[in-house]
Amino acid sequence: MDLIPITHLKISKDKWLNKKIKYEEELKVEDILDEMCQKSYDWILSKGDLDIICDYDTFKDDFINLCYDQYLK
Repeated sequence: MDLIPITHLKISKDKWLNKKIKYEEELKVEDILDEMCQKSYDWILSKGDLDIICDYDTFKDDFINLCYDQYLK
C-alpha cells in the first residue's frame, strides 16, 4: 500500500471567516457572507411558494457551513 502525503491542510473556519478581503482595509470574509446570507433569507421570505423551516440564526450557520465546505474542499 502506497501512502499519499498530505500537502495541503484545510484552514479552520474561524480563521477563514476572519480573513481580510484583498484590497479592502476592514472587510472580512464573514462580512461578505453575512450580507449574502441576509439577502438570501430576505429573498426566500419574499417568495410566496417558498417556506422557511428554521430561524435566521440556524439559516445563517447552515449557510456559512455550506460556503465553507464548498469553497474549501
